[in-house]
Amino acid sequence: MKHLLVLLLLLTVGTLSAEIAPEEYRGMQLNAFEHLEIKVLSVSKSYNLFSGNTKVKANAEVRTVIRSESNLTVGDRITIRYTHDKPRKFWAGPRSIPILEKKEETTAFLAFDTENLVYVPAARGASFEPLIIEY
Repeated sequence: MKHLLVLLLLLTVGTLSAEIAPEEYRGMQLNAFEHLEIKVLSVSKSYNLFSGNTKVKANAEVRTVIRSESNLTVGDRITIRYTHDKPRKFWAGPRSIPILEKKEETTAFLAFDTENLVYVPAARGASFEPLIIEY
């Protein structure tokens, strides 16, 4: 019984730290309400000393609209908020959402947070990457 519990614990821990398959990221990108090309105008970061995570607030200008549920148009300015999780040692889990940089031009897969009136990443670590190609 003791060996069975240890085996179950090891299997559970292994699944908790597994990387997400590229097809899953692609699915999240395809299901995102907003698919845009943006230019980052400003970025503010708030670092949490204990967790090592960083809260990010970016202001961006919409350069191209591929798809928009919230009716964004070219030239609109948006605010994006999210948390960048610091990768842990020996952690093979989902990719962290990268920290955007000022003047960066990038693809963005987003959703509108109606409670906080900001946009949030919709495809986890692939939210600011080009659409993943299907093989």
